[in-house]
Amino acid sequence: MSFYDWMLALHLLSAFSVAAALVLYSVLVVNGRRSSATLDTARLQFRIAPVATPLIAAGSVLVLIFGVILAIDSDQFELWDAWVIIGIVLWAILGAVGQRTGAYYTGIQKLAEQGGAASEQEVLARLRAPTGARLHVITLVVFVLILLDMIFKPWA
Repeated sequence: MSFYDWMLALHLLSAFSVAAALVLYSVLVVNGRRSSATLDTARLQFRIAPVATPLIAAGSVLVLIFGVILAIDSDQFELWDAWVIIGIVLWAILGAVGQRTGAYYTGIQKLAEQGGAASEQEVLARLRAPTGARLHVITLVVFVLILLDMIFKPWA
């Protein structure tokens, strides 16, 4: 295997890491919207979030690094090709929306840890509110756009 093949394999593994984290976060969002008791949600979140967070953090950084290396090493593509720039811009948008989504759900988690009947109702209300789900759906859409950009390479 050549250096390019190794970088492509690592780039794809990093992208799968991001996809796996997004699936785990999707479980959290759906479970949170359907939950009737915060204890159930907190248990699931405490188990899943610590796994998904490093997956998406490492995967998103590594996918960018290996992607840039691939663009530089390639004889067919350049770093300034339109599809590469689109991919980098979409990657930045994914990170920004993902951070906002994470901050929203981290706030809910902190509220759940405080306890109390009033905070339990507030936690349930925030979990069922459309804000977090909309942010997560935007994250998923941006990820799919990145995949489509990488697969079809517009203007290549």
